[in-house]
Amino acid sequence: MRLAPRFVLAFGFVATLSVAGLGYVVREDRTESETKRFDQEVKGACDRVVKGILYQAESDAKLVGGACQSGELVDRALIWVEAGTLDDERRLSLSRIVPEERQAFDFDELVLATADGDRLGQDPITLLNTPRAELAKLVGGDVAHFALRGPPKPGLVSRCRKQGTNGRAVGLVGTRSLDKLIERLSNTIDAQVTIGAAPPARPDVAQWACPLTDAAGASIPLVVSKSKKELVENLARIDQTVIYAGLASTGVALVIALLLARGPVRRIQELAAEARKVASGEARPVRVRGAGEIAELAQSFDKMLEDLAGMRRRLAATTRVAAWREVARRVAHEVKNPLAPIRAAVETLRRLRARNDPEFDAYFDEATRTVLDEVHRIANIVTEFTRFARLPAPQPTDVDVMELARQVVRLHEAGTKAKVDVVVERVPPVVRADRDQIVQVLTNLVQNALDAVKDKGDGEGGEVHVVVGIEGTSMVTVTVSDNGPGIAPEIAARLFEPYATTKRHGTGLGLAIAQRIAIEHNGELSYVPSTSPRGAAFRLVLPVEGPPPVSAEGTPSSGPEAG
Repeated sequence: MRLAPRFVLAFGFVATLSVAGLGYVVREDRTESETKRFDQEVKGACDRVVKGILYQAESDAKLVGGACQSGELVDRALIWVEAGTLDDERRLSLSRIVPEERQAFDFDELVLATADGDRLGQDPITLLNTPRAELAKLVGGDVAHFALRGPPKPGLVSRCRKQGTNGRAVGLVGTRSLDKLIERLSNTIDAQVTIGAAPPARPDVAQWACPLTDAAGASIPLVVSKSKKELVENLARIDQTVIYAGLASTGVALVIALLLARGPVRRIQELAAEARKVASGEARPVRVRGAGEIAELAQSFDKMLEDLAGMRRRLAATTRVAAWREVARRVAHEVKNPLAPIRAAVETLRRLRARNDPEFDAYFDEATRTVLDEVHRIANIVTEFTRFARLPAPQPTDVDVMELARQVVRLHEAGTKAKVDVVVERVPPVVRADRDQIVQVLTNLVQNALDAVKDKGDGEGGEVHVVVGIEGTSMVTVTVSDNGPGIAPEIAARLFEPYATTKRHGTGLGLAIAQRIAIEHNGELSYVPSTSPRGAAFRLVLPVEGPPPVSAEGTPSSGPEAG
């Protein structure tokens, strides 16, 4: 390992390890203390609820006791009960006073009755259904302490009882709803209080149970539930603080390491920057002063650049010679074919002329026509080869491929009986491309497809489909397919080679030129094998960002240059 990485890794490792250890200890300590504090807060909330209920119960007991000691309602009822003058009219007057007393005491229920269960007044009206024996039990209960009433309507029961001279007694029983009281207390502690069994445990909620007990030993369980959102937020702030401290310490250590290793690192960066340029041939020798491993590496790098430059020159020369040999072989082959009928026609004319054959004049027109046709064919071969060899570099502009496809289809559908349509799977973005060259590619593909289906009979019409779509987010695709006879496997393997064709009058350079245009646009043109024995499809893929920039040596094409 070199010096610079040693400094950076050593300082970074020490800082990270020390901060991570310290941060872990601090976090665990703070987490434990914060969790305990939160649990104590929930327990304290439960205790406060119980204290609040007991305080309310004591207040209610005092309030009811005062009504028996000096209240007009209980005294008036007791006088009438002892005198035996409690008629219906007086009962009605007592029942009218009880609702007013309930509202004044702020009770939820209030009952006035004798010790033997004779109801003298009640509020609300639903207490009329209370049995006499139950009323007697309520009035005869402990008046010194409150009592708990369990579900389904839990409440705090406070009572008072006043004894007459003849043994008769009248009592006042007030009940406060425990549900309403707990709802009011829940708002003061920012937690939810449940009466009865604890709700199902949840990971995001803390719970604490505390019993509510009266003097007789009756008990009602209370459960306080509080969201752990506050605890989670506090722990998150602790983690955030630890992380920030760790990042700051690590950053300081890295800055120190970089300052110490700045010299060696800068030299290595210069070397790496030039190494990245090796593939494009733009790398330059690196000047490194001093000695040591970096200087040795720079010297080796410079030597490698010299070796690569020589190898590139030899490879380029070899490749150019091989390419020209292949092109020359193919051109010779294509030119040789029309030379045979020219030679045959000339030799026949010479024989007829030598023996003064009367058929000479008749054959002369046919022979010269053959010679001219074959010469024209040779001229076409030379023209197409020139176009292939001297294809200009792309001149990219913003191009709407979908609109180009529609224009090409409109130009061809008028002169054919085949069905030609454009299908847009997904609307493509605008691409950077040479408009004329892309039109040339699409025209070649559509024309080839129309040539493939032109011999279709009347029973089965020819169809050509141009499908425009998107591949990923950076590629636009155009697929041209037909329902023609298809392409033989032996031809499909060399479709894009120059002078490979299945047409009687084709030069075999159309697809080769189209593929070269696609490659120079940093794209691809490929034959899509069909799953059925009929039909053919070609797929053009173009990048949205367009072709690569033209190098100083010429176009980015891979074929031979024209002389």
